[in-house]
Amino acid sequence: FFSTEMAEPTPAEETTADPTPDAGAKTTEDGASGAAFDDAGEGKAAEKAAMAVQNKLNVQALPIRAYLDQTVVPILLQGMSQLVKERPPNPIEYLAAYLLKNNPQGSSST
Repeated sequence: FFSTEMAEPTPAEETTADPTPDAGAKTTEDGASGAAFDDAGEGKAAEKAAMAVQNKLNVQALPIRAYLDQTVVPILLQGMSQLVKERPPNPIEYLAAYLLKNNPQGSSST
């Protein structure tokens, strides 16, 4: 019948794992191995795109105050500073136009 005990591996079976990295794998500047781009510009563009996605996810996860401090407050303070220098007759329209013109995220389609 069948034995419930596991057989001990033979010496040949113990040494089948190769501890050296794959000869075809490329190594990055920080020593990590993995897929790398042949074109450095392509790699930088991919890294920048990945970071933009990660930053967007990080911003979405922020508490309300931190979200506003990172996204709205800087441009709003700049706009309000310009507003008090100019003192236009319609400050709300002026501030709205300033925010749209100087939007750091680019133009919106809304």
